[in-house]
Amino acid sequence: MKTIRVVVVSSENTPSSWGWIAKHIDTFDWSFFKPPKVKSFQLVLYRIITAFKAVRKAAQSDVLVSHGPYTAFYCALFKWLLRVRTPHIVYSFNFSELPQGFAIKRMSFAFNKIDRFVVSSHMEIDLYSDYFNLPANKFDFVRWGVNFPEFNNKPPKHDADYICAVGGNARDYATFIDTMRDLPHIPAIVVVRPYNLVGLQIPDNVTVLTNIPKDEAFSVIANSRLMVLPLAGNEIPCGHITLVVAYYLGIPSIVTNSSGIEDYVTDPETALLCAPGSKESMLQAVTRLWQDPGLCKEISQNCGHFAQTLCSEQNYVDHFKHFIEQRVTNND
Repeated sequence: MKTIRVVVVSSENTPSSWGWIAKHIDTFDWSFFKPPKVKSFQLVLYRIITAFKAVRKAAQSDVLVSHGPYTAFYCALFKWLLRVRTPHIVYSFNFSELPQGFAIKRMSFAFNKIDRFVVSSHMEIDLYSDYFNLPANKFDFVRWGVNFPEFNNKPPKHDADYICAVGGNARDYATFIDTMRDLPHIPAIVVVRPYNLVGLQIPDNVTVLTNIPKDEAFSVIANSRLMVLPLAGNEIPCGHITLVVAYYLGIPSIVTNSSGIEDYVTDPETALLCAPGSKESMLQAVTRLWQDPGLCKEISQNCGHFAQTLCSEQNYVDHFKHFIEQRVTNND
């Protein structure tokens, strides 16, 4: 049996030690490419260079794997330009903000050259297939698959129990901040990007942390009493990573009711839901969890079990092996 040669292209934010699922399939020959972390005005150039190198390597390989939509776009273009026929599958196909204008047409053109897309929620299948005029049967739903988060736990310097909100993509911090203003007796820590809080007046009970390392962000979640995931609407395909981390850590969560997280939340078993943009709904949910340790314990147990059984790396291992069997092994 021949060795399957796999080329993997990831984003500039990927750690240099990252090996995706290679440790689970050591019989394959893996090659990894990623652009360096550079200033924003240089990023497009390095993404192009990295995609070109990866596709050249993929021409002599059995499968090309790219992560993220922009990496997928450049790889698909070079595959078309260089007439490379190697099967191309995309994982982590997710937009926090959909492209506009002419970008839609050029992305649609490139994306139609891709063999398979993997998304983390069912709603994204309809969203992206409609938006980019792609066949829905090219998409597979696979829950976000990671193992228990490994990090150096550095509890934040806080004298009391607190709640937290973490993340920057498609977040509604205006509603969260308004909620905390009405709960002055409950401390909160938010881990955000600077633009998330532009124009907002931060109350005294909210501590803001920006641009902190992953270990510190995970530590904020791990040492909190509960987490709020305030999403910007009812059709937001974001928040899966943060939510699954909280699930693994057994942190009870309150989540904006969005079709993008329906595959992860059963209210009130694995988390509590609140209405999009509603301070009253979020206020009620936060107060309920803060005052009910029994419910917190129950949700903590349920969400931990959910993550361990439905959100492990094995999700991607099984899916990728199936793709290899269908598109590579059976075509030999």
